[in-house]
Amino acid sequence: MPTMPLLLRRHFVTCLGLLAAITLLAIAWQTQGADKDPVPEQTLRTFMRKKLDASTQILEGLTVEDSEMIQRGANSLLEMSKAERWKLIIDSDYRQHNIEFRSTVKKLADAAAKGNFDNAVLQWFDTTKSCIECHQDVRKARDK
Repeated sequence: MPTMPLLLRRHFVTCLGLLAAITLLAIAWQTQGADKDPVPEQTLRTFMRKKLDASTQILEGLTVEDSEMIQRGANSLLEMSKAERWKLIIDSDYRQHNIEFRSTVKKLADAAAKGNFDNAVLQWFDTTKSCIECHQDVRKARDK
């Protein structure tokens, strides 16, 4: 199977990465709706903003093929996924989302450490997909 020229492949990866970032931003903005309890929600927003910042770092690292930048962002996401506030959520669906999220982030960091940027991009898509699916489930649970 013929391969894409390197420049075309990089543009393709960059476009896909930007699409993922735009999707994450849309999700973040969508979750900032009217709050019944603004203090905890504000704390949640601040926490989620930090996750989005780490995600942006990963996207930038993928775009410029900077392994260390990708790993720093991935490690930040992993640490945040261990935060005490998330352990308080006992919902089995959420726990499963968290397990999948952490698994894909670890694979992303491993691919970056090996300098395998094509695989890192694929793992980034899986990570983004995991975020989106969890946010969808949380919104559904909120609407009930």
